Order: sequence, then structure tokens, then C-alpha cells
Amino acid sequence: MIKVSEHRELIDSIFERYDLSASCYEIVPDVREWCEKNGISEANPFRGAKCLCRASNGTFHILFKEEQSDEMISCAKSTMELYGFVNEVKKLDSDLKYLEHLILHEISCKLLNETEQKPRDEWAFKEMGII
Repeated sequence: MIKVSEHRELIDSIFERYDLSASCYEIVPDVREWCEKNGISEANPFRGAKCLCRASNGTFHILFKEEQSDEMISCAKSTMELYGFVNEVKKLDSDLKYLEHLILHEISCKLLNETEQKPRDEWAFKEMGII
């Protein structure tokens, strides 16, 4: 399990690397609950993170679920493997590497102006030097 708030320094440094403000992210107890309270559609009760990126008005905000359970991490890795990143996922062999990938994956929504998962995962792996 990863407690995201214990890794603010890592998150801040990655955001800084891409000239993004730390005010662009929030660590919340539950992403789906936060979305429901704020009128945003989110069907996945196990969502580990969500990028709220609106091209129409340029807003950008990322939600990170405070506790990333081992089960959530395993499911996310399985999804990446389904997209063809089997060898790359093997290199996410620590909680910090997984978290780094998650952060990069979420900010790629804004940087790439992309909502599809596969290109965002690919970009994150490239940025990590895994691909």
C-alpha cells in the first residue's frame, strides 16, 4: 500500500519538472466520492487518480487517492499489461516506481492533450526511461 501524502516531495518535483504548480493536484480520501460531491461523473469506485483537464477553459487538476492499496496497484498494472506493456510493468517493481508512473500518466493528460490510456502509459514509461 502507498500513502500518497507521504510522497508529496516526489509529486512536487515531478510537477516542477514539467512547469506545473503543486496547486494543480489534490490528495483525497476517495476519488469517486470527491467527484460525486463536485458534480463530476466517475463510475469507478476503485479509481486511484483522475485528471480533470478541460481544454475549453484550460483548467487542469489531478486527484490522487490517499491510499493506493496493493489490490488497486495490481489491477492498474494488469490493465497496463492488457495494453501491451508487459515488460514495462515488470520494471515498476517498487511502490515509488509505480507512483512515479501514476503521476506521469496523470499529468500526460494535460501535456499531451490526451485522454486515452495507452498513449499516456507509453509516454509515462518513456519519461521514466523504461521504454
